[in-house]
Amino acid sequence: MSNESPIQTISNVGASRTRDVAAYYFPSYHADARNSQWHGKGWTEWDLVRGATPRYAGHQQPKIPAWGYFDESDPSWANREICLAADHALTCFIYDWYWYGDKPYLNGGLEQGFLKAPDRHRMKFALMWANHDWNNMFPARFTNRPEIMETGLVSPEVFDHLCEYVIENYFSQNNYLRLDGGLYFSIYELGTFVKGMGGVGQARRALENFRERCQRAGVGDLHLNTVVWQLA
Repeated sequence: MSNESPIQTISNVGASRTRDVAAYYFPSYHADARNSQWHGKGWTEWDLVRGATPRYAGHQQPKIPAWGYFDESDPSWANREICLAADHALTCFIYDWYWYGDKPYLNGGLEQGFLKAPDRHRMKFALMWANHDWNNMFPARFTNRPEIMETGLVSPEVFDHLCEYVIENYFSQNNYLRLDGGLYFSIYELGTFVKGMGGVGQARRALENFRERCQRAGVGDLHLNTVVWQLA
């Protein structure tokens, strides 16, 4: 899971008031084809945990996870995470979700693990499209010019493919998070999205088209969330 802070979302449906407590989930603890290409076959971030060494006297490294170095894309392990979260009042995982080179990245934890877990009905899920550059951070190096492995910029054509994939694979799921009936979809770097679309007007049209495609597919409306940071 991510070290980002949990968030709360409040939804009003008619006269009733419901509360969702969501946590961001960073899914880099399962094998992915890109990571195998970049870092070696089967590499996951567990390799960083295993390989940690003490940096000073008394520094306790490596840390051994309470559940061991499990595979989050295994439905049985995903089910344990779901039940632990649900038993402690969490209602939703917001997955860090990536799309590079016109195909997803680090999606196995969600698609192979969470969505195939026996108790998936106990948790909702949603996407935060983490459309930032993917830098070579494994291990992190002290440099002002990190190597960019994949760019977060996408063209309007690639965004169309992304929307199609999201609608078909996620929005049709009965436990996808909705706020006031709208499908929650978050964009992590609004500025990067606008730049990739070619400007504010083009970005607006792309989002309007996304909304229309959802409605045509019969999955409902969108509830868009955007994040703005590092804008000069």
